[in-house]
Amino acid sequence: MKDAAKRELLKYLILKEGSALNEIMLEFGLTKNEAIQLINEINSYFGSDVIISNSQGIYMTEHSKMQCYKSVFYGQEKLFYSHDVKDRYNLILIELVLNKGFSSLQDLANVCLVSKNTILNDFKVIKEMLAEKGMSINYSRKNGYSVLGPEFMVRNLLVETIKDIFHSTAGRIMLNEKGFVTESEIFLLRKRLEKVETRIGIKLTDEQLEELPYILQMVIKRSYNFKDNWSFKIEKYDIKNTVEYPEIKNMFWDYECLSEPDLLYLSLQVLASNMVESALQISNGDEISLAAERFINNIEIYLAIEIAQKSLLKEKLILHMGPAIYRNLIGFKINNPLTEEFIEEYQEIYNIVLKSVRPFEEIIHHHLSKEEVVYLSMIVLSWVYQTEETDKIFTGAVLCRSGTSISKLLLTTLSSMFPEIDFIGAYAVRQFKEMQKNVDFIFTTVPYESKQPTFLVPSILDKDSRIRLKSQVNMEMQGDNRMVARKLLESIKDYIHVDHYHIVGKKMEAFFQNIISDPVNEDEKQDEFFYFSIENISFVEKSIEWEYLVDFTMGELFKRNSISQHYIEETKEAFYKDYETMLIAQDIYLPHARPEYGVIKMDFQIHIFNSPVRTPSGNQVKVVVALAPDVNQKHVSTLIRLNNLFLDNELRLQIINENNKHAITQILNMEGAEE
Repeated sequence: MKDAAKRELLKYLILKEGSALNEIMLEFGLTKNEAIQLINEINSYFGSDVIISNSQGIYMTEHSKMQCYKSVFYGQEKLFYSHDVKDRYNLILIELVLNKGFSSLQDLANVCLVSKNTILNDFKVIKEMLAEKGMSINYSRKNGYSVLGPEFMVRNLLVETIKDIFHSTAGRIMLNEKGFVTESEIFLLRKRLEKVETRIGIKLTDEQLEELPYILQMVIKRSYNFKDNWSFKIEKYDIKNTVEYPEIKNMFWDYECLSEPDLLYLSLQVLASNMVESALQISNGDEISLAAERFINNIEIYLAIEIAQKSLLKEKLILHMGPAIYRNLIGFKINNPLTEEFIEEYQEIYNIVLKSVRPFEEIIHHHLSKEEVVYLSMIVLSWVYQTEETDKIFTGAVLCRSGTSISKLLLTTLSSMFPEIDFIGAYAVRQFKEMQKNVDFIFTTVPYESKQPTFLVPSILDKDSRIRLKSQVNMEMQGDNRMVARKLLESIKDYIHVDHYHIVGKKMEAFFQNIISDPVNEDEKQDEFFYFSIENISFVEKSIEWEYLVDFTMGELFKRNSISQHYIEETKEAFYKDYETMLIAQDIYLPHARPEYGVIKMDFQIHIFNSPVRTPSGNQVKVVVALAPDVNQKHVSTLIRLNNLFLDNELRLQIINENNKHAITQILNMEGAEE
């Protein structure tokens, strides 16, 4: 491609996540028609839409970026003339780890395209980062700089840094342009990984198949440049005993000078690094199975629910925790780019899961990382908010790069938003293409070309995103006559007999009223919380004996005809048998039983004791939340909020010490109203 304008536009789009048409017009001094023509000419040159242009903006997929880079710029022109500070840190670390000996200040400045003084300033931050990981920078005036630390930790640092670069704009191109890898090396390893998939029965996601060849090749480069003997232990879970290890080891049959620890480490990357859905056979599966049962039991207690399809949830947890055990025991850091976003959006469910993971932590003998807890929270969230079955009119699929728990969470959210769509599953893009499934709607977190209506959505849908998406999907349904006909036919299919014409008329009226309804109101219906009034608050001045605690605290619910006497008896049996599992926060207990034992309507009663009750184990009971749970789990949203509120030590003490019921209801209702 010799046209300078086309080359400059390609370079501009490769180095950006996305752009608007008016931004391109302003950047290059083009009219709207000129900009569109230039984009069309580039797509025509490549014979496909390497530049995607639609109502959501103008952007390129990572695959298209790499395709255009290799075709137009590779070996001819460099794309990067500067790097932001985060990319500089990563480039410095990779250069130091891969270098056979030491790197000079000038070497690092050349890689990062900055002055030596800038590199010296960057080193101040990098030294702190390494110190937190148990490593340091080794400096010699004669030789320069290198990373000093246990070889296992240095290699983990390298892997973590590569993954971080992959989340930068055009990160793959950056690694190629700096000469850290070559396309022939990456192509070879990718093809071998695809063969290994078949041999050992795993399916790598798009994200893994993109990242792993780079990780493996750069670890191999480190292995060749680091000749000292080294080793590491996997104690309980020995990867050598898996059926997968020999097959993966054979991937590297022609790479000379790789030691047994080198091959073991490379195999571990394939088996355990970020593979949250892989079913690995580990030697102590019963331990994880029992831990999964205890974890589910904790969730049920904290949320006062009976989880549906419990055996399937247990299977999914075991499937996830198998590789997670490997990751934690050997020190791999899982990559979950949505960690902070998820915690912000679902803080309450995260806190519930955080309290429930102890059975898994007892296996690995330390706390699970925040990223791991978020993945477990995604799994739990998808199970807690199960929607009831409705007639399905259309079909849909969810696509993302990883095809893992992130997309499964999105699948659950979308299923609840669009009950008329039968979602066939959540897939990595490559998996979906291979399946060749025909669906009516595609929801994707990455750009995807399709003849079907396709919606580019964020991995976590906040309230505004849900409202916009509902509007977009409804407009698509209304704008397609075939979809309108299918929806109308489904609506009246049971009433097409001549004697039911008046019913048909009502169904049509309801149908047309539904498609123009306000999506904001529909969305708000999903987020209903129990409203606490002063009648739901009790100040208990007198002393209560332990054996009468349940009878006393359930009294108000019984008076309001929310529960039966049978429910009280069932609660007493469950609570006095295992009351410690019903402790939801310090000194706060949640006695309850299953709703089918006599709940008439959902209800709460908060009892605050002036004289704490003593449990048989000697602990104090300062607050009791008496609960009548809803059979359809409508109490869960409120209970999650209460859990989160009581975990806030300041708010918990404020409620315990408050003597004004109105003030307490304001605190309780404020937490629910904020959403």
